[in-house]
Amino acid sequence: MSSPTKRATARATSPRSLGRFGGRVGSVGLLAAVAVGVAAAVRVLYNAPLEPIAFPPRLVPTVGTVAALATGIALAAVALSTGRPVVRVGFLFVGVFGVLATLSGAATVAAAVAIPVGAGIAFARALGVPASYFQLRRGVIALAFALAVGLSLAATAGLVGSSFRAAGSVAFLAGVTLLGVRAEGDAVALGAGALAFAGVVAASAAAPYVTGSALLVGFAVVGSPHFLVATAAFGGVAAAVSGLRDGDAWLAVGATLLLLAGVPATPGAATAVCLGAALAILDPEEFFGPPDAPDTPDAPDTSDKTRVSAQ
Repeated sequence: MSSPTKRATARATSPRSLGRFGGRVGSVGLLAAVAVGVAAAVRVLYNAPLEPIAFPPRLVPTVGTVAALATGIALAAVALSTGRPVVRVGFLFVGVFGVLATLSGAATVAAAVAIPVGAGIAFARALGVPASYFQLRRGVIALAFALAVGLSLAATAGLVGSSFRAAGSVAFLAGVTLLGVRAEGDAVALGAGALAFAGVVAASAAAPYVTGSALLVGFAVVGSPHFLVATAAFGGVAAAVSGLRDGDAWLAVGATLLLLAGVPATPGAATAVCLGAALAILDPEEFFGPPDAPDTPDAPDTSDKTRVSAQ
């Protein structure tokens, strides 16, 4: 973990700083997270076996559409913030096709191809060839999310069998679980993650049917054990709390967005996952770096926790 002085300097100078809401990128990410969170809450409450909670039937698809459009527009805005052409085009593909598929079912198949390909290209160019263990593990996390998006969208679009939908769910939950490495050395963040893990385990043991229903309708989790959901809660919450404690708005908002978006089984959810992953994984110099910047830094990265501003 970085020293207090180093973390204070990073908070004061980085575009990821909470003091400036993470800059424009962090701000649009926060708005997208709010929209996605509202949509998830409405879905869960509408399908919960409780009374007298009741929503108009049209409310659920309406808030879902609004959240998907907001996320697509947010990711497009984020893409336009970078001067790196490959990263910009990759994320623009994700945002644009996410919006198109939300507005028209005719674009669903095209989106199932364009979104994972665009995300994979953007992450590959931004992260480059790993030069250290820390860079390698961030690449593995990005790969898990890109794989989850590809498998889940291909299954829901009918391009592959339903078993791939379950595989996409597992890949997504594994990716969120691995985000816990971003909180290493932060006892408070890890403790918060442990509480989230215990909460999911307790809920699953006390009311497995209700918990499974909420995970399905709210977060599109299928074919995955509740224990893996619990580990994902640990990783996502730990990363979000660590971001808040370090003044890292991108990490905090990105991890929260991933937790709220759920499995990327629809173009809207896939767009939210790509946006959340970009915020949680990429550093400012990787995102805002000059167009001709090399793929590997001059010096090996020694910590995931130290955030520095783009040069």
